[in-house]
Amino acid sequence: MFLKKRENNIRAAMHYKRISQKKMAQKLNISESYVTRLINGERYNREFEIFIRYELGISYTNFK
Repeated sequence: MFLKKRENNIRAAMHYKRISQKKMAQKLNISESYVTRLINGERYNREFEIFIRYELGISYTNFK
């Protein structure tokens, strides 16, 4: 349940900020398919977590 909420929040923030997965991949210097896995919660990457916190404004303390 947590991962699905997290994924939905990330995708909504990306849509709101008009950041595509391709653009995110370029900023993080990783592949688009890896970004998909990170968003889905299948993989973990510290730089991605920092990116979603500061660029997208997503914090785990905001989840309810």
